[in-house]
Amino acid sequence: MRGLLLLATLGVAVAAFSASLTGAAASRVQGHAKVTPTINAPWAHEREDEEFDAPEPTAAALCRSSMFDPGNPYAATSNVDLINGDEVQPGGFSNLGCITAQNETTVAVNPTNPQNIVSAANDYRDLTGNGDYAAWAYYSMDGGATWTNVQVPGLTALTGGKGKFKKLNTMSDPALAFGPDGTLYFANIVYDDAFKSGVAVSVSKDGGATWGAPTMLVYNDSPAIFHDKEWVAAGPKGSVAVTWTRFKFDRHTGDYVESPIVMAASRDGGHSWSHRLIPVSGKARPYDQGSMPAFDSHGTLYVAYEGATPESGYSEDGTIVARSTDLGRHFKQTTVGRAYDDFDCYPTWDDSQTLTGEHFRLNSYPAISVDPTNGHVAVVWSDDAGAGSCGTGASEFTGTTDAHVKLVTSNNGKAYTAPAMIAGGDTVFPSVAAWNGKIAVSYYTRAYSPSTAQCTAVTGNDPGDSPVDGGAPVCLDYAARSSSDGFATERRLTTESSNPYIEFLDGLFIGDYSQIAIGSDGWAHPVWTDFRGNPNSGGTRANQDAYTQAFRP
Repeated sequence: MRGLLLLATLGVAVAAFSASLTGAAASRVQGHAKVTPTINAPWAHEREDEEFDAPEPTAAALCRSSMFDPGNPYAATSNVDLINGDEVQPGGFSNLGCITAQNETTVAVNPTNPQNIVSAANDYRDLTGNGDYAAWAYYSMDGGATWTNVQVPGLTALTGGKGKFKKLNTMSDPALAFGPDGTLYFANIVYDDAFKSGVAVSVSKDGGATWGAPTMLVYNDSPAIFHDKEWVAAGPKGSVAVTWTRFKFDRHTGDYVESPIVMAASRDGGHSWSHRLIPVSGKARPYDQGSMPAFDSHGTLYVAYEGATPESGYSEDGTIVARSTDLGRHFKQTTVGRAYDDFDCYPTWDDSQTLTGEHFRLNSYPAISVDPTNGHVAVVWSDDAGAGSCGTGASEFTGTTDAHVKLVTSNNGKAYTAPAMIAGGDTVFPSVAAWNGKIAVSYYTRAYSPSTAQCTAVTGNDPGDSPVDGGAPVCLDYAARSSSDGFATERRLTTESSNPYIEFLDGLFIGDYSQIAIGSDGWAHPVWTDFRGNPNSGGTRANQDAYTQAFRP
């Protein structure tokens, strides 16, 4: 991923784009920002090997330290590890020698069979040692008790790709959606290190066990365009929507120009797709990122995303919901809340916003769910409003973070409630699922982290730094709340806190989202990135794995 890393110096002046578009202040040029933003893909945390003076690249990640090697310090758990057959990473700088990571989790439940649950993640099981990442899906036919891992074919040269796919070596940003008929759609971005990028969709007719050849929805071979952070939704009568961010750069200078949300649509279950990109955010909102679509049972399409708001002169970010009743021909935009992730809202590490004492990068991208039984809409995001200097207009953050999850709802998709804080105390990467009048929200939290040596261990700012005692707990758990009691009670889902400094260059990357889904039987299935590895399997070293824990909201 070397060529595209030249773009990964994240910055924006017109808006702070939820930690994915933050960095040094930029000069104004004809009302726009002259900046170099980061592409929000897994390789964005990777840095060029030659930038470092460390004599051995094996010194880069905490997973190689004596603290977690050779045994696993975590206790056996009742949480379910979805990953089978993890390997040692043979290539790449920041994870060489680590157990292969899985992060950015997505999950969907088959509406025709609630025992059929499918998940996916960025999966770093490297088949060549050259940094090529393949697509993997994980499916269960017994309600999430056991999982089978299957590689999704044809997305890269490594996995038998044909045509344009043969020119690409990496996929990332997986997203899953079941249609009402049980057809499963797997969307992702595909790219290589020579400025090629695209968005693809694969289809499974048997609940994730086998997959057809992928369809390329869009493809560019130019440093001026990069397609990023896609998501997929499936609705009635074969309607499918894939939304993503289309980054545009000046062809000559490389300066950031815009990043609108765009869409491709299918009316026949993915057999054919719109020939032209469908604008979602529109000309008035050119600076956006982090979109997620959802259908109601009548075919109305909603797309939640974060963008710089024109009503603020593009000085603030908002959570925006676009609504269409004609599969994208027309959209009505509603700003449902302010996203407090400005320059003064979070501390930074390696030019990315993070929590106090942490290194992993953050964002405020929204997650959306539409209840199939009543059409009610729920949207969540995380920001740091009210903490330290956040929202004061300062050039950088001072104080201590208190990131919290906000929720808005709508009974008709037109008018929304005021944002309500439903979880605080450094809670990030929330997801939401609505079913049968209930809403479940899941997220990462630091609320349970003990002040043990295992949970205060951090690393310094250089790749070769050894673990030190940072003096404050940094471990994460995964938790959930539901509307059954007005979100008053937090349900801790993880059985033990774990340290996120485990992989990816001193804990810089744990993925940019998590997800929860509810089946027609009422069971909720959150899937998150856990840092314990699999302590149940004879002491597998701590690493990033996809975990789940079913519960009834």
